Amino acid sequence: MSRRPSTPDGRRRRALGVLGALALGASACSSVASSSPPSTTRPRPVPVDLVAYVTTVGSGSAAGTGDGLVRVDLTTRRVGAPITVGTFPAAIALAAGRAYTANFESNTVSEVLLASGRVVRTLAAGSGPAGIAVDADASRAYVTDAGTTPLGTTLTPIALGDAKRGTPIAVGAGPEGVALTPDGREAYVADTGAAVTGQAGAIGHSVSVVDLAAGRTVRTVAVGNAPEALAVSPDGSVVYVANANSESVTPISTASGAPGAAIALPGPPQAIAFTPGGTTAWVAVASRALPLGGELVPIDVATGRAGSPLPVCAGPSAVAIAPGGASAWVSCFGANELVPVTLATRKVGPPLKVPGGPYALALTTERRVAPAPGPHKSGG
Repeated sequence: MSRRPSTPDGRRRRALGVLGALALGASACSSVASSSPPSTTRPRPVPVDLVAYVTTVGSGSAAGTGDGLVRVDLTTRRVGAPITVGTFPAAIALAAGRAYTANFESNTVSEVLLASGRVVRTLAAGSGPAGIAVDADASRAYVTDAGTTPLGTTLTPIALGDAKRGTPIAVGAGPEGVALTPDGREAYVADTGAAVTGQAGAIGHSVSVVDLAAGRTVRTVAVGNAPEALAVSPDGSVVYVANANSESVTPISTASGAPGAAIALPGPPQAIAFTPGGTTAWVAVASRALPLGGELVPIDVATGRAGSPLPVCAGPSAVAIAPGGASAWVSCFGANELVPVTLATRKVGPPLKVPGGPYALALTTERRVAPAPGPHKSGG
């Protein structure tokens, strides 16, 4: 968020890496004259690439003033020209061939048509939109209103069909991360509190659980200090909450609503992503004290134990798992890079340069397209 991410360790910074998976298929048809023998030539398969959509929020003295969304073909390592969205796009969600960015400074949500790479609508949001989640049928977006001074205290539903804002739902102060359960019944909201530059008030230590049909918070769960990001497991059984100031992750059972024992980490967690099978959660941790300034830490969901950290880059702000679960990619605000990790071998691959302060991140698969004059092939 527009917290002016001035420190690489991200202790006062959050990026919700909200995961998306979108498969674009291809079909081919052919016809032959009735007098011709059947063709034995098969259509050549169209390559399908792994693609990242990453927001850019500015870096160095310009941190917090960026307004870009960049398409990065991770298979061919081509970085596209930035698409202009709102100022400080703090979060992103992919749904139904579109990207939605929550623009903290602009108090808007930008809707980007992926096929054309252009903004097709700008939707009004609440004060300081910091996180965004879109429901399974892409009919509604839910945007956290973190605010500045005073702190925001609401979750705003937006009907994507007619772009109408619904009645704001009261949650805790300074809400940032938001995630929906797979059945679409509940939203979990990280009540971060005053963790953004310019905000006044206490740092939060709770998660609000929202009944989306009723449009109200039904319970509040105590977690660690400065809960900034969270993620729901694929089966919907557990929510992992990243507590930045407590340097831990709190698991919450969705069945009982009870928090489990906090899982200690080697630094402040910034983002969480589950593998498709839900067996492992990967946590991006940022700290100057860590190797390279940041690590990716695996947590075994069955045991609740953190595994050996993988040094990745300076200032990791988001993590996303590729469709199919073969790799994870980390957005590194502090290094202007995207960094891949092969999950089977836990090997960190060569970084891909993305200028402009890469922040929020989502992955999908798309048919390969011929490069336009604007994009360039980035080196490692």
